[in-house]
Amino acid sequence: MPLNFIANILQGSWDFLKVMPNSTLFILFLTTAIGFATSLINKRMTNMNEYKRLQIEQAKINKEIMAAAKSGNQRRMDRIEKRRAELMSAQSKMSMNTMKVSLVVSIPILFGWKPILDFFGESVVAYFPFPMPLIPAEMSIVSWYFLCSFGTNVIIRRLLGLSFEIDPEEVAVKEDE
Repeated sequence: MPLNFIANILQGSWDFLKVMPNSTLFILFLTTAIGFATSLINKRMTNMNEYKRLQIEQAKINKEIMAAAKSGNQRRMDRIEKRRAELMSAQSKMSMNTMKVSLVVSIPILFGWKPILDFFGESVVAYFPFPMPLIPAEMSIVSWYFLCSFGTNVIIRRLLGLSFEIDPEEVAVKEDE
């Protein structure tokens, strides 16, 4: 199989990619490459320490709001809302950087989709192993790409440190405020 793969590429014939499992693996590889490139660019453009700090601060504020609402302390609620507004401003600036990266990356992807869609056409590139609502059993390139994208991007973002869990101890709220 690997020799046939190399021989087909050297001969300039790409039709072997239209046959499963080659089509399935090719789209998985393409999805992983695009997700990895996008995540690397995001990592370079985002201050991850600041991002994590903002996420922890947001979690703290949410906890404080719940505690203040429970106690009925309106003065405390007003102070928290002021901090929340400042935090939302900082988070929106951080989100703009991420959106810029997504826009820059999506433009070449959009231009690349047309030839890929023309190449694969309506052919089945993967089979879903069991029946699921809203997921077709025979998957076209579009449905397989999105399914792979959701799965691989979660793993890639974890590996590159772009998503994280917030430690409950970092979010502890002082009850005596």
